[in-house]
Amino acid sequence: MANNQFSRFNSFQLFSPIFIILYLCIGFIPNLEAVDKIAPQWVGMTLINLTCIFTIFYYRKELTKPIYFSLSSLMSLTYVLFIIWAGLSYFYAINPTEVLVNITRQVNVLIMYICLGILLYNMKQKNLFISWVITFILGIEIYAVLDQAIGMINSSGIITPGELKGVTANRNITAFSIAIKIPFVLYLIHKLNKIKYKAVLSFLIFLALFSLSMIQSRASFIALGLIFIGYVALNLYIYFFAKKELSKILSIGYFVLPLILAVILNQAIIANKGADAISRAATISISTQDGSVNQRLRYYEDVFTHMKSNPLLGTGLGNWKLKSIEYDSQDIVGYIVPYHAHSDFIQLGAELGFVGFFLYLGIFLLAIYYAYKIIRYSKTPLEEKVFVFLLVVALAVYSVDANLNFPIARPQVLVVWTAIMSLVMIFYQKYKQQNINQEANIKVNQLFLLLSISILLPSFFITNTVYKSLKGQMFLLQDFNSNQYNIPLNQLENVVPEIPNITVTTIPINSVKARYFVNAKQYDRALDLIRKGSGANPYLFYSEILKSEIFQKQGKLDSAKVNAKKAFFGLPNNDLHSSRYINLINLTGDKQALDEAFELLTQKNNLNNWKNYLLVASNINAGMSDPILNERVKKAIEIFPYNNDIKGLYNRILIGENGLNDSVKFSKRGLEFFNNQDYSNAAMEFENAISSNPLDYSHYENAATANYMLGNLEKALEQINEVINNLNPLNGKCEYIKALIFIKMGDPIGACPLLETSRDSGFSQAKASFDQYCR
Repeated sequence: MANNQFSRFNSFQLFSPIFIILYLCIGFIPNLEAVDKIAPQWVGMTLINLTCIFTIFYYRKELTKPIYFSLSSLMSLTYVLFIIWAGLSYFYAINPTEVLVNITRQVNVLIMYICLGILLYNMKQKNLFISWVITFILGIEIYAVLDQAIGMINSSGIITPGELKGVTANRNITAFSIAIKIPFVLYLIHKLNKIKYKAVLSFLIFLALFSLSMIQSRASFIALGLIFIGYVALNLYIYFFAKKELSKILSIGYFVLPLILAVILNQAIIANKGADAISRAATISISTQDGSVNQRLRYYEDVFTHMKSNPLLGTGLGNWKLKSIEYDSQDIVGYIVPYHAHSDFIQLGAELGFVGFFLYLGIFLLAIYYAYKIIRYSKTPLEEKVFVFLLVVALAVYSVDANLNFPIARPQVLVVWTAIMSLVMIFYQKYKQQNINQEANIKVNQLFLLLSISILLPSFFITNTVYKSLKGQMFLLQDFNSNQYNIPLNQLENVVPEIPNITVTTIPINSVKARYFVNAKQYDRALDLIRKGSGANPYLFYSEILKSEIFQKQGKLDSAKVNAKKAFFGLPNNDLHSSRYINLINLTGDKQALDEAFELLTQKNNLNNWKNYLLVASNINAGMSDPILNERVKKAIEIFPYNNDIKGLYNRILIGENGLNDSVKFSKRGLEFFNNQDYSNAAMEFENAISSNPLDYSHYENAATANYMLGNLEKALEQINEVINNLNPLNGKCEYIKALIFIKMGDPIGACPLLETSRDSGFSQAKASFDQYCR
């Protein structure tokens, strides 16, 4: 019987490496026609979890201790409590469907963490095995980055760091996926004895650092700083307190030399090709002048504001991307919303309150506590303590990512974090067993396995449904972004399933479908879909825009304006919202509504918004003088002094149609008198034109020229100074006229700077005069 049990245990040991490798390779699953590759990756994780749990269930008797001790650690229990608390947010969430989508993912991560603990618990040489697997994966990721970089240089001669994605979805994920694996390579360098192996691994670190220098993720540079500090501190500690061997000091070079070489080659080879790592690193700061930093600080402030007013219950797991729209509405352009708070910790605080925040933070703190206990008090060999310390360094890398980005949503880095946590947990549990001989509880094991299976089966349904949705969203969003309607109405219902009920850009899917029925003039069906979609994201107001469009087409202008107003005041920097609302204000002639909208409409000095406002305001006022409007149009011309449309509206509002027509009439008569050398009448007509339209510089120039010909030099000088000081068109003509006046006054020296400016501005007649008087 014992031999049979031993044989079964050995057969399980054959499965363990396979499952571990499958978990760590989840990040290589491509997007498979989905909008985002995380969708098939979550499906892959669920399938691996299911297979692994069924395998563990089959070998449950042989795995009694690994199962129980992986479950019974305080870190695991804290993780379970976090999942339970997150799941309860379904009952108060803004969008409960999003809780289902996200809790399914988090449950999968928890089960992966427990499974990895069970798989690694009794594995011999687990430190070396997992380090070698991660190192091999790192090599593939580095190759993908270098291959892309070479392709960029060959095609365009430059490297675009933002496009260096490797095998992931964006450069930040790639950067941290590389950075978090470096401590495992350093462990192999520490563990192996042969110099040639150390040199090969050190060269791999160089390639990793060189790749990071091209990717230029500033957060990853901070993570590299932590790796550097941790590795140097580790080798110094070993030298002074464990083994006083010079080789331990020299071992620092296996990281420092690749770092120096990577920087040197970056500056020598690719810095001038768009990938200057030193210049990029120099921009690391907490200054609010940095756009990226300023954006993150704004997001953090929004989260803290929400947490202070909602300390116990938040928005619901996965729902911050909805609530954040309300906080950031004044800065959102279009429908580009703050999907993440760029800190997993505080985002979970906003979604789950302080309880959820401290439970999630507690998982990390317990891992650090476990590592400290192992390193400080356990009697395990030095090599194992070194490995645990480097696990903490890798965890520090993840923590930088978790505080500046959102790895909790990305399986690529998340699987390595799970492996780190599982390893720390089982090392600590084995350390505890040396001091406390605790018996395993078979009933707890059975409950866990049965619960896991009962949870993973519906989880697979949800993750697979989300994957199908993200495949369908590819077509929906292509049509949405290009304002097209390529999907036939009879296929629309089958394009995406019911879960999730918002797109990856948080637009309600039912509302996106409704736009097709609006286009087909099936307004009742469209309104039915809009009603279903409105609750999915009440902060984006796309549903209100569609309702406004429907009501306008039905001739219900007041209802159309009410919905457009709600959308505009909800997201005022959305061009679709602002243009629709102001168009309806124009149609209804609602001056009060226009005045109410002015501040929000123009707060960002958007050119189109200013033009729309001035155009509608001029239509509503219909030639009547409005002092407030006059001041606003003057402000517009100060902000956009060279925009012809603003100039035209400026003239239309301040001068009016009659004034413009009269000035043209006077100017035309003045030119006739001037051509007949009747300069006296010409000057009078040009001055009449000035009175009718004092904003047209040509009237002043013409009047000054006529008075110059009459010898009225002081008056001519006064008129041309008005052009130079207030209306200068920068064409050089006004300076030329003033120069001629100076010359006639007997001051050719004073005329020279004016002639020089006129000549340099491209006024051709100035050159001859400059050569005559100024050389």
